[in-house]
Amino acid sequence: MKRDFYTSVLLGLGLNCVVGLFQSWIHFQTGIDIYTLASFRSWFLATSGISFITSLLLLVYYRHQNYQAAFWTGLVALVTTLVSLAYLFSATLYPIFRQHPDAAVFIGVTINLVSALSLVFSRASSRPWLKRAGIVSAIICLAHIAILVWFRNVPPYPVRDSVDSLRQWLFLIERIVPVLLLLNFLDEYRRAVPEQENADSFNRFHLARGMLVLLSLYLLVVSLSLMSENYDMTHVSGRQIALAQSFDEGRYISPQGDTLFYRLLKPIDYDPQKSYPLVVALPYSCWADNTRQIDACPMAKWLSSQENRRKYPAFVFVPRCPPHTGWVGVANTPSIAGLAIEAMISLDKVYPIDGQRRYISGVSRGGYGSWNMVGLHPELFAAAIPVCGEGDPSQANRMSSVSVWAFHGAKDVNVPVSGSRDMVAALQEAGGRPRYTEYPDGGHGIWEAVVETPGLLDWLFAQKQAKSAKAIKI
Repeated sequence: MKRDFYTSVLLGLGLNCVVGLFQSWIHFQTGIDIYTLASFRSWFLATSGISFITSLLLLVYYRHQNYQAAFWTGLVALVTTLVSLAYLFSATLYPIFRQHPDAAVFIGVTINLVSALSLVFSRASSRPWLKRAGIVSAIICLAHIAILVWFRNVPPYPVRDSVDSLRQWLFLIERIVPVLLLLNFLDEYRRAVPEQENADSFNRFHLARGMLVLLSLYLLVVSLSLMSENYDMTHVSGRQIALAQSFDEGRYISPQGDTLFYRLLKPIDYDPQKSYPLVVALPYSCWADNTRQIDACPMAKWLSSQENRRKYPAFVFVPRCPPHTGWVGVANTPSIAGLAIEAMISLDKVYPIDGQRRYISGVSRGGYGSWNMVGLHPELFAAAIPVCGEGDPSQANRMSSVSVWAFHGAKDVNVPVSGSRDMVAALQEAGGRPRYTEYPDGGHGIWEAVVETPGLLDWLFAQKQAKSAKAIKI
């Protein structure tokens, strides 16, 4: 084959190596949260494009060298990998595809294992660097299979931190494979005869190089966004510190020794002789620190404005959601809702909280928590404002006495609108009188529309339970 072809292969393999190392660098810093970065989907699609083009070039090489086993197993592996990646990518967008992700991964890895072994035991093994690449690739595939088997009883979504930690290292080690292939094609490039090249005959390889260059330029732009998002993910900004300054830091330790950190906003001109309502504001993101949950809690930010603090004097309780946990209702996520409820009740012993005027609100993950915490303990709350959440309709009979004003976007792809519709319908059937606002063109980010709802806070702080539940035992 001609040097023009080998130049294209070398470019593709080099890009695979560079982007893989960059992704591993981000992955080691952010851990499992890399998949939640806003730019990661764009990065994933572009890197998949580079891998696809490079794989096609490898297949052309195997075909030309008459490495039949490597060609056919590589072709099947490429098609299977594309289908598996499409399935996994869809699973990040649509929950319906999250039922069998491990099966998709297992099939893809197993076929890639066969493809790797073809480089070791077929005619392709006559090329030493190809054989070494096959050996390393086979070992990595076996390691992926071992992880799938070892953690077969662990729910795949969300990805567990322990599983992801192992995969971080495997993804880094995988960068050895393109390096070994690079060494093979550098040798082939040196052996190729420049005088035999015919530019007109190799337009397809020029096209491949052009697409690789365009994808690499696009990835350069996306990488800047990833680095910025990675910094925001791993550092507390000055803005976030400023947002949390008006909230006192607190810590609750349960009788079992479990600890919950939280932030508490006190009423302006706080008077210990008066009683005040309490708003439980649930953040939608989980952080290791006890600062950034304010920025991830729209209700807390809304109520912390000077205007609202004076108009609606109240305590605002913002429990910290530790990484990889939730507030009940989010599938396969450990819940700290019970601990948050205990911490909330413990405040009664320290502050003059009106037990008949406890409210709860949250967006997304916090919306799940709002529905489900009221469902589990309706006796504790006078009202709830769940936004883009989902509850358990079977709890409706228990919580029909709690005032609810729910909000959802009809085009929400993160949390299906049925999550709110079903709860509202169940509450109405149970005799409740919930309010429900649905935005026909709204997606997941509807909070700015929610705060424009006339009289929402007036309605919230007007709600009152018939009797207090101060002394309840959890």
